[in-house]
Amino acid sequence: MTDLLIRGGVVITMDATRRVIDDGAVAIKDGRIVAVGPTAEIVAAHGNATQVIEARGRAVLPGLIDGHAHAGHGLVKTMGNNDGGAWTEACRVIYTLASPPEFWRAEAKLAAFERLRFGVTTGVSLLGGGDSIGRVDHPIFTDVHCEAVREVGIRSILVLGPTRPPFPRPYVGPDGTEKPVSFEQQFETIVAGIETWHGKEGIHVATLMPVYREAKHDAEKVAEIERQGTRIRDLGRKHGALFHQDGHRQGSIELADRMFGLLGADAWLSHCTDLTDADIDTLVRTGTSVVHNPSAIAAVRGYCPAPKMIEAGVTVMIGSDATAPDRSGDMFRHMFQCIRYHQRHFRDETMMPPGKALEMVTIDAAKGLGMAHEIGSLEVGKLADVITVDLSAPHMAPANMPVARVVYFANGHDVMDVVIGGKVMMRDRATPHLDATEIATAAWREADAMLDRAKLRHMIVEDPGWGKARR
Repeated sequence: MTDLLIRGGVVITMDATRRVIDDGAVAIKDGRIVAVGPTAEIVAAHGNATQVIEARGRAVLPGLIDGHAHAGHGLVKTMGNNDGGAWTEACRVIYTLASPPEFWRAEAKLAAFERLRFGVTTGVSLLGGGDSIGRVDHPIFTDVHCEAVREVGIRSILVLGPTRPPFPRPYVGPDGTEKPVSFEQQFETIVAGIETWHGKEGIHVATLMPVYREAKHDAEKVAEIERQGTRIRDLGRKHGALFHQDGHRQGSIELADRMFGLLGADAWLSHCTDLTDADIDTLVRTGTSVVHNPSAIAAVRGYCPAPKMIEAGVTVMIGSDATAPDRSGDMFRHMFQCIRYHQRHFRDETMMPPGKALEMVTIDAAKGLGMAHEIGSLEVGKLADVITVDLSAPHMAPANMPVARVVYFANGHDVMDVVIGGKVMMRDRATPHLDATEIATAAWREADAMLDRAKLRHMIVEDPGWGKARR
């Protein structure tokens, strides 16, 4: 007997032929898709399903994938009134000196809940604010993050990696005392995270190395980075873990391959702005994927040549870089931002059609993360990660051209149902296994306590910029 039948919707399969079935259905058994096709055909074969979702008036899609975001950011939203330097320094203080385990637990649950409600069934999260201020001083921070994500029920790729030299780096640990933390201690924490969580209950762990981009090379520092990079890469390969780097730009990709040999088909890189031809050639040659973050500050300060990379054969996905300082985990928002970003750059409205944007948060993202055999499209045999999107709301009607409607007009609040691995995690916007008030209250409590610990309460005094064209 079929476990779940989703029927009567516009099924946007994202399969190899990109089928769109106007009146379609998806049948699910034992956590996997067993049939996709016209409703009449699928109901005839699977009409005795234990559970049925009526999707008439809705689009049926594979679950969305967020290729790059940051754990911790959910509790530091808006701080600093768009002063990027002040906000980054605040993150350093918070993440290393003023964030006990309960901060990371509350943030992880809040961010995962946001993703679930926005139809993001798989998301990448760096444990901290990038490659300089990761929370890798003690395994408990990894543990509480993963436990919270598991409670919400989405898939997660948690990225763990050492901070930049020099070492040791000061942290206030779970016991409340400040201690210097060496590379070796960070490495042991990463090992513990992989051994405890990689491949467990929908959670995977990826490794990370900081991006090296110095114009002048210090031989001793380069040798240290090379030793550390080799150990991190060997660790990831031993456990079948992916590899990530955050913040590539302007020649650093070619350098990462030539000097350190870090790239490969198991690697994906974020931001990737103002790239050189040698950078793009390196991506093509090594099979390395890219996550484009069109809503991030890095995309304002530089240009990510996603169309050029795509045309060269590089797999490019979209990441939210969320959930702070000024962006959410709503991948519909980031799809549209991606489209307009490149249209504005080229002064050409034909750039980045909606189908490509949708590929970048589904099947392309799955490919870039090495998961296309399991997720990213609605195909027989794949894991049953499925969402429905309301096509009947005023801003979505009339519901013709469903791919364009979903990409141009939908937002995360139009997601009605979320199925992950065959389990219904949200039904008609309801999530009975989660208490939204409890999640929000815990997040508020931990953010408020953090402001006092970090002595950063002045960072939330709001200056909206009334009457100004620039700050």
